[in-house]
Amino acid sequence: MKKFLLLILIAAAATMASSGSTTWNLQGVKYNVDTLYHAQIGPGTTQTTVALSGAVNLTVYYTTTCLTNPDVNLKVIMSKNNLTSTATVANMPTLHGDNSNTYFAGVNSDYFSSGGSIGTTVVSNELYKSYKGTGWYAIGIDSAKILHSGAPYTTLRMVSPNGGQASIKAVNVARSSNELILYTWCKGTSTGTDNTGVEVGAVAVDAGGLKANGTTRMKVITAPQSKVGNMAIAPDSGFVLSGNGFTTTALSKMQVGEIFEVTPTIYFNNVVTNGITEMAGGCPMLLQSGKILETQGLLDHLSTRQPRTAIGYNATSDTVVLLVVDGREIGESAGVTSKDLAAMMLNLGCSEALNFDGGGSSTLYVKGLGVRNNPSDGTPRAVKQGLFLATPATGDNTIAKIRFADYVGKVVAGGTYKPVIYGYDTKDVLINTNVTEFTLSCPTEMGKTNGTTVTCENVNGVFPLTANYGNLSASIPVTVGSGAGIATINADKAISIYPNPINAGENAKIVTKGKAEISLYSISGQLLSTITADGGYSELPTQNLPKGIYIVKAEGQTLKLIIK
Repeated sequence: MKKFLLLILIAAAATMASSGSTTWNLQGVKYNVDTLYHAQIGPGTTQTTVALSGAVNLTVYYTTTCLTNPDVNLKVIMSKNNLTSTATVANMPTLHGDNSNTYFAGVNSDYFSSGGSIGTTVVSNELYKSYKGTGWYAIGIDSAKILHSGAPYTTLRMVSPNGGQASIKAVNVARSSNELILYTWCKGTSTGTDNTGVEVGAVAVDAGGLKANGTTRMKVITAPQSKVGNMAIAPDSGFVLSGNGFTTTALSKMQVGEIFEVTPTIYFNNVVTNGITEMAGGCPMLLQSGKILETQGLLDHLSTRQPRTAIGYNATSDTVVLLVVDGREIGESAGVTSKDLAAMMLNLGCSEALNFDGGGSSTLYVKGLGVRNNPSDGTPRAVKQGLFLATPATGDNTIAKIRFADYVGKVVAGGTYKPVIYGYDTKDVLINTNVTEFTLSCPTEMGKTNGTTVTCENVNGVFPLTANYGNLSASIPVTVGSGAGIATINADKAISIYPNPINAGENAKIVTKGKAEISLYSISGQLLSTITADGGYSELPTQNLPKGIYIVKAEGQTLKLIIK
């Protein structure tokens, strides 16, 4: 049985190694891809960080989610549940105040202005805003967790006992000539309109806001006001119908106390799409039917290298990818154009993809791990909207599963390996990033363990390593050998770095086969320090360096050192 397990782990190591170092083709330009991080973060969901080296250096962070998992959903959050407030992506779940769900990962989504998100927005079946023009796009999720993307359009039919039927142009947008606009409580305290039209105040008859699916009943509480404008909107469940020109006929007939109905119909690409419960806007579409679209002239920044955020999904709509690529980091991550972003999503198996807001807004957040990328502002930017992965809240923080933080282990022959163990709840949500009181076990031919650390023999091979925590256990394959460093450029090396990556504030440990002069450089080529090693273990002074990628050179070798 032990031999059989070893064979399985060796096969797994070979499979993961192929995904850990591979190539991506971005519009005919090949990039080498090193996997820096890969771990389970929630039900059906992993988070991966990769470094690309080619025409430029790029750092990419993404989540991959299997939507067939019954415990995971995609949900939109508007900051503080309105159109006017802003918050960082990491703070949105708390401000949202939804105790029935755990929001375990998310990205910034739609572009925004002072009036809220640009495109059509649906949050938990509440229509916050509808886009009344063309040229903007969206991603929609229906009640069956099927994804829809493309150009959305929303029509709204009003039926009033006294005013009759009327067509509402849009929700929570500026009113133009001959338009009937519906304003809801999440717009703010008043409509902000001028005095050229007629306005009617109302409140919801039933609980909740304006339904994206179904009919919302409203009761008139303020009689039609003509040529006043900027009517107050009742808090929590208030509405105002605001029209001018020929649209005022219906409004003028409405009376206090009457109950009228508003029913939206949502279209994607001119096709009625029923059951949409969540929707986030963006621009432009990057991929459609597996083809990279011509996008770089649609917005002024799409042809330059920038930090970017995107969402994509596969042809069967059962796997979704949320992705952020860093930019504006000289030597470390240059950013991408919209077409390179599309190519990234294509490399990750997406057939449809949408560009979200980018630049300083680009943020990928994971519960328990924090913000995963390096926002170009230096700190996460407050935005108006985020798209999140969520699961029903259990209220139980008991560790039900454990996993190694490393997806595979790699250690130099004769070196030591001290893994980090993650703890998960019953829904597979990461709840503990440093489980203690676990015990390691490994084959004697691999080495010895004191319970938390393995000291490897001077051997080469792949060995199973198991962690036990109470009645829970987890195993990973560990590669032991002279070429086991995860960021090795030249495999036949006289020096090794262990561990790699290292945490900020730590000194890197260097293993040398003999006497060597070791130099540390920034990614841009600036010499930072030089030490002389006599063989065995030495420490490279890295504890005061910021997070990033560095170059170590010795004896004609070049290795990458990653500080995370």
